[in-house]
Amino acid sequence: MKRAHIRPTISVPRTQARPAPHRRDWPRPPKQNPHNRVIAQLLALAGTDSSVIATSAKPWASATFLGARHRIVLKIEGEDPVDKAETFASDLPDAEFSIAGHIVADACVDEWKMMAERPDACTSGNEPPGQGSVILTVFVLTVEDW
Repeated sequence: MKRAHIRPTISVPRTQARPAPHRRDWPRPPKQNPHNRVIAQLLALAGTDSSVIATSAKPWASATFLGARHRIVLKIEGEDPVDKAETFASDLPDAEFSIAGHIVADACVDEWKMMAERPDACTSGNEPPGQGSVILTVFVLTVEDW
């Protein structure tokens, strides 16, 4: 008696149990957002008479790098705010930032506004006049350190 030709059994993995890939999945998990650390180091560089008015951060990516673009609006007040702002603007591009897991690729002052002193700031004739303030818009580009 002749046996019928028996084909070997082929095992094919089932794809139903696999999770579907999401469009926003990255090849690796993104690192912690450095926005607050960038702000803290900019305030330290600007001095004690500086304050933050507004901030924003947007994700940024190139073909080889992941990072974020940070926009920080600083207000510099106190005695001689123009000199403080000029010093800050000239020191910013060469400043060393220490942010774990990130590198500051670029930092610059993009916009500069002078705010005049308020006429009602001095109520008596014995007080010195107010100095006014300077508003700086700073852009910082951070890149994740692999």
